[in-house]
Amino acid sequence: MDAHKFGAFVAKCRKDKNMTQADLAAKIQVTDKAVSRWERGIGFPDINTIEPLASALEISVLELMKSERITVNEVAREEAADFVADTLSIAIQQRKQERKKAYSILGITAAIVIFVLILDRMQWQIDTLIFEGVGVVFPLFCVFGFLALMMNGIWRKAKGKPCGQTFSLAIALLLLLIIFLGLFFLIGALGIGPVPK
Repeated sequence: MDAHKFGAFVAKCRKDKNMTQADLAAKIQVTDKAVSRWERGIGFPDINTIEPLASALEISVLELMKSERITVNEVAREEAADFVADTLSIAIQQRKQERKKAYSILGITAAIVIFVLILDRMQWQIDTLIFEGVGVVFPLFCVFGFLALMMNGIWRKAKGKPCGQTFSLAIALLLLLIIFLGLFFLIGALGIGPVPK
């Protein structure tokens, strides 16, 4: 289903009913910004909003999903099945995006909690934090990030999926680690850093 065609159809039906975006939003209990996004082709309504939206616009769900008026009384079963399948795929995609956002929030929260615990363990000493953060955490991040990305890239290549960006990012992490270690030992050799001569 084409998001721009869908949005243009919703806008046309709304205007035919002499409704503003705010009027339509109030009828289906969403924000007018959500209606604006749909009409601009940025996204689709949630699966639970499809039926109330069709009802508010006084069109059938099938017309809404097809993004055009249906003048014939009977619609081919195959055609109806295709539009239902499109609707379900959009719903599945929305759920995946929601799950991805939830995992991101959990990951960020876990990172913040771990960071605060590390700070507490170091008794909030900034020099210790910098040394351990730069000298221990960053190199470990580069090493484990490189290994994880390489394994993921190999798996993606074996499955026939695109993997170029994954390998590029892995190599970039490895180069970053090499540059960091080179600078770290150079600073130590010059006697201006924590590494002995």
